[in-house]
Amino acid sequence: MTPRRPLALPVTVLAVLTAGLLVSGCSPDLLAGGDLAATKTATADATVTEAVTSVEVLGSRRGSIEVVAGAGPGVTIHRTVHYAGDTEPKPGQRLSGGALTFSDGCGNGRACYVDYRLEVPATAKVHLGSSSGAITVTGVAEADLSASSGSVRAERISGPLRVTTSSGEIAGSALGGSSAAVTSSSGDVRLDFTAPPSSVTADASSGAVTLRVPGGPYRVGGTTSSGVREVTVPTSPDATPRLTVHTSSGDVRITAS
Repeated sequence: MTPRRPLALPVTVLAVLTAGLLVSGCSPDLLAGGDLAATKTATADATVTEAVTSVEVLGSRRGSIEVVAGAGPGVTIHRTVHYAGDTEPKPGQRLSGGALTFSDGCGNGRACYVDYRLEVPATAKVHLGSSSGAITVTGVAEADLSASSGSVRAERISGPLRVTTSSGEIAGSALGGSSAAVTSSSGDVRLDFTAPPSSVTADASSGAVTLRVPGGPYRVGGTTSSGVREVTVPTSPDATPRLTVHTSSGDVRITAS
């Protein structure tokens, strides 16, 4: 029996297949699995010595963001860049009027993301957003945090706190600010205060909510569609401080700290 020869595609067919990939806009990085193909790493550290009053990191893709209080008026920046391909991205930062903003240098459609660790002034306000990555903030004056998919942790925030997550846990501890507003589509919420807040609003579509607050009395409101609702802090319908908790599916506990 004569052995079969391997089937060879005509040159014209190969050309059509190659052209199809190019027309569809698929880059080698995306064919390899998008962000999952970002197997190379590089560091991109920097120091901003001028006084910084606010810090903004938005659109960090899969990257994690950690912000801690530092000693100086400026910001110390530690970055780990994850990427694919031969060209190393060059992330940057810009300071204008005391506001420090960041760019990841990744470009559109590239397998690339950045992990941040920032040491900022304790008086700074921070605004952070991640598509899919954990956010941790400690010891700043004000925090506005959002994550599409990832946990958010805030500790020792001395001023207003705002958090929004589509899927992920929200945890706040040693909070000293007068107000907090948090929303979670899917994930538990826990907020612990060291000073009596004047206004707390927590909304959880699917997840439990736990508030621990000192002092009182408080005006407590909200609804629970499915779950146990337990309130053990002093309450009064005429109280000025307000605690409002809404859950669609999850227990609610408001206790004294």
